[in-house]
Amino acid sequence: MGGMLGLRRSDNWPSFRGVIVLVLAALAANGLMSYRILRQLVSNDQLVVHTLHVINELDATLSVLKDAENGQRGYLITGDPTYLDRYSQAAADVSTHVDRIGRLTVDNQYQQSHIPALRELIQQRLGISQRSIELEQGGNAKEARRLVASNLGRQKMDQIRQLVADMRAHEDQLLKEGTEASRRGVQIAGFAFTLASLVAVLFVLAFFREARREMRQRERTAEALRERETWLHTTLHSIGDAVIATNEKGEVKFINEVAARLLRCGSPDVEGKPLPQIFPIFNEITGVPAENPVTSVIQTASVSRLSNHTVLRNHHGENIPIEDSAAPILDRNGNVTGAVLVFRDVSHQRKVEEVARTSEKLAATGRLAATIAHEINNPLEAAINLVFLAQESGSTDEIKRYLASADHELARMAHVTRKTLAFNRSSSAATPTNLRHLLEEVRGIYDGRIKSQAIGVEIDCPFDLEITTIKGDLQQIASNLIANALDALEPGGHLTLKASGEPSGAKLEVEDNGSGIPVENLDRIFEPFFTTKKDTGTGLGLWVVRDLVDQQGGTISVISSTNGTRRGTRFSLFLPSLQPETATKAS
Repeated sequence: MGGMLGLRRSDNWPSFRGVIVLVLAALAANGLMSYRILRQLVSNDQLVVHTLHVINELDATLSVLKDAENGQRGYLITGDPTYLDRYSQAAADVSTHVDRIGRLTVDNQYQQSHIPALRELIQQRLGISQRSIELEQGGNAKEARRLVASNLGRQKMDQIRQLVADMRAHEDQLLKEGTEASRRGVQIAGFAFTLASLVAVLFVLAFFREARREMRQRERTAEALRERETWLHTTLHSIGDAVIATNEKGEVKFINEVAARLLRCGSPDVEGKPLPQIFPIFNEITGVPAENPVTSVIQTASVSRLSNHTVLRNHHGENIPIEDSAAPILDRNGNVTGAVLVFRDVSHQRKVEEVARTSEKLAATGRLAATIAHEINNPLEAAINLVFLAQESGSTDEIKRYLASADHELARMAHVTRKTLAFNRSSSAATPTNLRHLLEEVRGIYDGRIKSQAIGVEIDCPFDLEITTIKGDLQQIASNLIANALDALEPGGHLTLKASGEPSGAKLEVEDNGSGIPVENLDRIFEPFFTTKKDTGTGLGLWVVRDLVDQQGGTISVISSTNGTRRGTRFSLFLPSLQPETATKAS
């Protein structure tokens, strides 16, 4: 019998040692690859931010030129010298912005080739403005106005706009390429993390199976048992994930070094204690204690996993975001003799997701800024023209009518500003929120786009419907869904925003009769960086929506059709009412 056991050890041990080396090599390779992926993601994010800086400077150049035009026009209309200060300041600032573009694109041959032309056109445009001012100052107002009416300045401005549009299109392409690179990086990172977890779990299960087999040999030789225990102990301590094993009562029998490091306690401090006592876990958003997975494993003899957004609070009071799985330990008769818990710190994964969220926020900020600029620019230009007409008019009644119209346009600008401020002043804490008011506020941001496309918008929501929620999150959810619906709608389309109360929260629906989502894409629309909008989409909008809904403990579903009389898409959300004292959004 002893010879047989000796033969067993000599036959099996080399293969197990090889498995250990292979697994450790795989985990090490995975760790190295993950490190490189994270570095690449950071680099891609920096390129995206750099591209956005260039775009901002291009937009600023046009904005400052408009300020110079307005200063020139104001001076010619009113003769007020304060407008000359505005013109002079803008004329000085525009060169600064062009210099910044030159520095930011020093390694971009395409942009560098356009900058001399941009400088020349700007100088020509400013020269026309300066000439009209000098004529006005020289007492030749009629000639100054004739120069303005010649449209030379407008022609130069149109050439500048076209050149800047070409340069911005180039930067948009760079932004798209950078975003695509980040998307691929996130996919690779997700695959690497998943593969590492799978290898670790399968490896742990394999070793516990061997451990049970070794227990059946306990009567034959104590030496074989000691070797098996030593081998098992060394292997579990070599795993890159944290491992905790319990008996059938849920009392801790073993933790590896990774688990001890995350728990901030040693093995002698926790062995024999109930797992919930040394492994307290909570919902990351609400702070409510989460169900311990080992309890379910022991009761059902099946594998269990933690829900999303779970944190471990270690013995030093630190909250660590984790993912885990638990599996039962069975004897040869199928009886549960314990459980093994494998978990890992996913802080790095959260950082990767945060990079993606930041990219989406930057893109959303750019879209919102463009919308607001468009909303304000139209009434502003109308007001300027009306004031000019009032100045030129010789009739008191006409002057009053022009000024009344200008006042109306300025009131429109003030209304847009108030809506924008209301949209952004949102607390990150859970507060009572009127859903009707929130939907009207978010819709108001897109009023210009809705009117220009003649889209009918219906809000079906009681005026007094209120839930306790994180208002800023709900605003972003509604804004992303409404923006997607407007992208899908054709002129004359219809959008319905519906909200109704539920026993523990509220149900929200956003429905459109637009182009619909192809059936092959329905399972992928919530994936990060998946988009069919080749020119404008980042692929993060719906991913952010689902993430925010999940964080609040809600659910989201979608129904869509691309043909027939029922063409369109409907997103349905359930959002629970949160507790104000505990539901504060994690920073």
